[in-house]
Amino acid sequence: MRVFPTPLRGLVLGAGLALVMSSGAHAIDDGQTAAAIQIKLVTERQQLNALYDKVAAASERLNGAIYRAELVKAEVARNKASVAAARKGLNSEKESVAELTVQDLQSSTGISKLSALLDSAGPAQLLERSAAYSSTQEAMTAHIDSLTASTVVFDAAVRRASIAEAKQRKALADQARAKVAIEHDIAAAEATFKKNEADRAVLLAKLAKAQKVSVAAVTKRQDAIDKELDSEPGVPTSGTTDPGPTTPKPTTPKPATPKPTIPKPTTPPKTTSPPPVVSAPPASSNKVETAIAFAKAQLGDPYKWGGTGPNSWDCSGLVMKAWAAAGVSLPHYGGAQYTSTRKVSMSSIQRGDLLFWSNGGAGSIYHVAMYLGGGQMIHAPRTGRDVEIVSFNYWIKPNLASRPG
Repeated sequence: MRVFPTPLRGLVLGAGLALVMSSGAHAIDDGQTAAAIQIKLVTERQQLNALYDKVAAASERLNGAIYRAELVKAEVARNKASVAAARKGLNSEKESVAELTVQDLQSSTGISKLSALLDSAGPAQLLERSAAYSSTQEAMTAHIDSLTASTVVFDAAVRRASIAEAKQRKALADQARAKVAIEHDIAAAEATFKKNEADRAVLLAKLAKAQKVSVAAVTKRQDAIDKELDSEPGVPTSGTTDPGPTTPKPTTPKPATPKPTIPKPTTPPKTTSPPPVVSAPPASSNKVETAIAFAKAQLGDPYKWGGTGPNSWDCSGLVMKAWAAAGVSLPHYGGAQYTSTRKVSMSSIQRGDLLFWSNGGAGSIYHVAMYLGGGQMIHAPRTGRDVEIVSFNYWIKPNLASRPG
């Protein structure tokens, strides 16, 4: 599967080039041209970062699909073992019934059985033969009952195995769709990256000419603007469905005169508050500090979807390995990390707790971070931004939390 390149500092995408290159009845002066170019550079950088946000959310969906497929795979294996054991028991009962049938039904008529009873030397032998015949019949009945029970067990095991295999086919199909989706998003980011790289030099040359300064000067200034844009959180995307194109949140650049007009930022979507959660007891302080120390040791490592180290990470991969260093096993999927740990309310979060962003529940979790206390968290955000420590209020607030350990 492809991995798109790390964005360069001068990256831009094509959207709104008409502001700069369109021909019309009225000519625009150099100041207006500079403003239009700078708006284009800012907007396109944000659009690229929005694509990276989308890939990060798609990464968690793929992690979830892989996790569910692994669970179902284990379920299929357990059911196959159950079917094999049930078949063995069924065959054993069939053999027992067959042996009794040979012993008890050597003469296939009731008359011959009656003759065997009557053809006796006296009352004592008659009673003996009668008791033996009754005992054999009781044994036959018991084995037939066992055979019936074994058949029911075997049939039930086969049905469960069939259901598990159907679930596995669906899980694998879901995984394949999630893989296709992230490949699509990555391809879009790659195409954007290549277009921006090709366009940037041309746009900066036009900007330098319009502002009557050197290309080196405008390049340096734009590099600083891009760095600021890359540090912004952006607008999150859905964790369960493909949200479609993401609208970037524009930020005013710092150009030379005149200052361009930038659209107002969009308001991030509201999150659904979960039901009240009873706080869990605190985790071992040694484990918490070990997990945090591991996560901090990764500061500056790049984001990579599906990354579990040692030199690149996605959000749930970083959390998984950090707590693994403390001896706590977590899955590589934010949704499962939440459901497999103790739930805590957002009002009672403590150092080392996990913070989750979702669209209303565990099934829609699309990002996870580790709380450091004091309103700070550490996480692997998205491509273009490395593992970092930030305030958990710098973005929309998390709406779920849990406590490992």
